[in-house]
Amino acid sequence: MPLSTDLRMPLGPATSLRDRWRMGTVIAFVPASGGVGSSTLAAAVAVRAAAAGRSVAAVDLDPWSGCLDVVFGLEQQPGWRWPELAEVAGVVDGQGLADELPVSCGVPVLSGARGAGWGTDPDAASVEAWLETVPDVVAGLADAHAVTVLDLPRHPSVVAAVALLVDAVVVVTGSQVPQLGSAYVVVAGVRGLLARARDADRAWEAEPLLPIEPWVVLRGGRVEPDLEDLVVDQLDVPLVATVGEDRRLVAEVTDGLPPGARGRGDVVRLADELLLRLTEQAIAA
Repeated sequence: MPLSTDLRMPLGPATSLRDRWRMGTVIAFVPASGGVGSSTLAAAVAVRAAAAGRSVAAVDLDPWSGCLDVVFGLEQQPGWRWPELAEVAGVVDGQGLADELPVSCGVPVLSGARGAGWGTDPDAASVEAWLETVPDVVAGLADAHAVTVLDLPRHPSVVAAVALLVDAVVVVTGSQVPQLGSAYVVVAGVRGLLARARDADRAWEAEPLLPIEPWVVLRGGRVEPDLEDLVVDQLDVPLVATVGEDRRLVAEVTDGLPPGARGRGDVVRLADELLLRLTEQAIAA
């Protein structure tokens, strides 16, 4: 499916990273390890933002094992995926792109296409070429939506690609010792990438970007207060919430619905709290 002329046309002579028009809030979710439900939480935040009447888009940024379309129940639905954006040159028309994407619960979702070099161990050259388009696509969507939710992998190159665009980064970790060990490494890596990107930005910006500290969500069956205190002390970042297992999510997935679609449960409450806190933080910044 070829790109339309309008979609490929940049919004201005310079990229969004220099123009700095007022974009909507961009919230990125990063898993500290596999199986902690980072994609589920990202989807729930997007669904709840839409339910609150905000314009929202969700973007899968994991070419190795991304499954955001599956989380939203859209894997069989027609619409554009990342391969349709391979020839993007300049910041996209975010609303025009959103109109081409599959939609669930009011959320247009940009994901990869199975069997098209996405989720099938893509080669380094393909990933590098894709990363060049990522900032322009995310900036365009963020310009057209009040909230843009990014589902990121732990890979440093992807985090670096959106470091100048994000307003908040949430690292999701489990409560087991190996998971917390991974969280320590991931939080330190994300913090360093964000700081370096913003430090480099100061070289040519009269008004440099404010630093961003990653936030942490702790997921586990039973999380004691002592463990919460330990996480805050060891990771040296705000622990914004803890959440246990939510059986409602299983029922929603079985019915082909995205997380949070029915508006009930612990994950919904967490998503609402995160949305409120993170968007308020972005506005204050």
